[in-house]
Amino acid sequence: MQNYEKFGVPFKRGSRYFFYKNDGLQNHYVLYKQNDLKSANPEILIDPNKLSEDGTAALGTTKLSETANLIAYGVKRSGSDWSTIRVRNVQDSKDLKDEISWVKFSSISWISDHGFFYSRYPTPKAFQKGDNTFKRGEETDALSHQALYYHQIGTDQSSDPLVFQPSDPKWMISGEVTVDNKRVLVTISKDCDPVNKLLYFDLDKWNRKSKVDEKDMVRVIDTFEAGYNYVYNVKDTFWFMTNYKAPCYQIVKFDITKKQDPSSWTVVVPERKLVVLEDCDVVNNKYLAVVHLEHVKNKLTLLDLEGKVVKESFEYPKVCCLSISAHHDQKEIFYKYTSFLYPGTVMHYDLETKKTTKFKETVVKGFDPEQYVASQVFFESKDKTKIPMFVCHKKNIKPDTKQGGHPTLLYGYGGFNISIKPSFSIVRLVWMQHFGGISAIANIRGGGEYGEHWHKSGTKLQKQNVFDDFQCAGKHLVNMGYTKPRMLATLGGSNGGLLTAACANQAPELFGCCVVAVGVLDMLRFHKFTIGYAWCSDYGNADEKKEEFEALYKISPYHNVRAGVQYPSILVTTADHDDRVSPLHSYKYISALQDIAGPTNKRPLLIRIEEKAGHGGGKPLSKQIEEVSDMYAFIARSLSATWDDK
Repeated sequence: MQNYEKFGVPFKRGSRYFFYKNDGLQNHYVLYKQNDLKSANPEILIDPNKLSEDGTAALGTTKLSETANLIAYGVKRSGSDWSTIRVRNVQDSKDLKDEISWVKFSSISWISDHGFFYSRYPTPKAFQKGDNTFKRGEETDALSHQALYYHQIGTDQSSDPLVFQPSDPKWMISGEVTVDNKRVLVTISKDCDPVNKLLYFDLDKWNRKSKVDEKDMVRVIDTFEAGYNYVYNVKDTFWFMTNYKAPCYQIVKFDITKKQDPSSWTVVVPERKLVVLEDCDVVNNKYLAVVHLEHVKNKLTLLDLEGKVVKESFEYPKVCCLSISAHHDQKEIFYKYTSFLYPGTVMHYDLETKKTTKFKETVVKGFDPEQYVASQVFFESKDKTKIPMFVCHKKNIKPDTKQGGHPTLLYGYGGFNISIKPSFSIVRLVWMQHFGGISAIANIRGGGEYGEHWHKSGTKLQKQNVFDDFQCAGKHLVNMGYTKPRMLATLGGSNGGLLTAACANQAPELFGCCVVAVGVLDMLRFHKFTIGYAWCSDYGNADEKKEEFEALYKISPYHNVRAGVQYPSILVTTADHDDRVSPLHSYKYISALQDIAGPTNKRPLLIRIEEKAGHGGGKPLSKQIEEVSDMYAFIARSLSATWDDK
């Protein structure tokens, strides 16, 4: 069923259009270029499928220069977060000699076609010593000393000047050239919280060969009180999307050269209660294309630069996830909508003609959305907070409190201000169509569905709220007659792996199966490995505060495996090159499960370890198919769900 065309959202730079497409069973999406929208023969710009024979090399961050003559693109191998940046000529699709190593968690920002800013870490100790037993992604050292560099096209990386480095070795940094090419905005983050310091320097005061002089670095915001995302500027007046005294975000403008109290800033797009401002692009140097999230459903609005509504009626379903593509010097907007029952449609809006046309529509052979239903329900958590949840299934399935017993898969994440929005999944479709399964997605606290308050109410000393929400979601599905505990499975990855594992410890009787994918499972030591220290903003730090140690110890899956308890079937998944959440978490957790609970447990406690793969990003489709096949076979067997070819 994966064999169908898939399209990304097109974008225009210079005189060309660019878009990503997968013909069906390609391991990776291919980046295409074409001169106009009606071209029947787009040309390949970058084909990641040719980077390796087995598909384990993937495309990372890409960024076109403003003229679109050059493109910088990252290459990641075996699933590692480490990226090597290369540069390609867009005209002939051939690489230049430039190559930048040891880049991780970096943006790319160009100065015309001359060069670009990027962020990198020092070479890890294991590789400094020439230890050939390590491969990138296998090391577990805590990351530190990220710095901002500049690369001049045609030069060796060894001559790249260090532009600026944060004063704290754990802080992260990025640089962004303004739309007028006159300044570089520097943002410094201390962890995963959506807050940052904001600095800038003038390009005409920097020689492009050395570190920026401290006296030339202007500190606009020098605290971690709020987050500031650059939107646009006209000379010295800048527009920022910020959560300063606006947990659901707002857009403000102010003169960046003047020291001002934030109370004097002009609010362009005010905060709306419980409606999250998610994204904003400037188009045609006149308008703001703004995306809001209201009760976990996206909405697109076009405003002028002063916040006045220009257009608020666009073509998309009421329940959907939107992604947009616009540029300050273009007169068009692309947007893609997808939902549980919509595989994906790309629309094009022309600001001059004011016409909306369908650019591409994804068609899945054999899928009839009329045979399914997707609804949103709200349930009460343990502390009476109302929690939203989407429930999807075939129309012929009806909840029945007396006979209810449908195989049900409950998914959740609940962390890091990440919203889980309605989107299409072919795997979910297989579950519903061939197993007669119900798919439920719980929008629990810790996420960003209702802004920063919703996020914070699921962090640190309040992290238990996340697990309570998820367990109450499961109980609601049972009470509504959708399923029974022995037929209820859970699935979560990364922070969601922590979620499913913690809930398996706390309420093993509620579930028939739990999948713990690439999870954070040792909550007392996670901050000691790779980028783990950045997660202390959500979890806390067991080494620094007694109350946080106590809270983390109570929820830590590894430390709370119990003997004499009947656990549900548990499948732990990890990968040997996961340098985001080290596989050591999964190894320790499954060892504890099998050692402590295994001797008396009647259900399987297993681990699946993928080779030449990482946290999930860049995993080739072939490996994805193998993984979900194993995963869903395990779930189906655990819930006694049977396959139906119809």
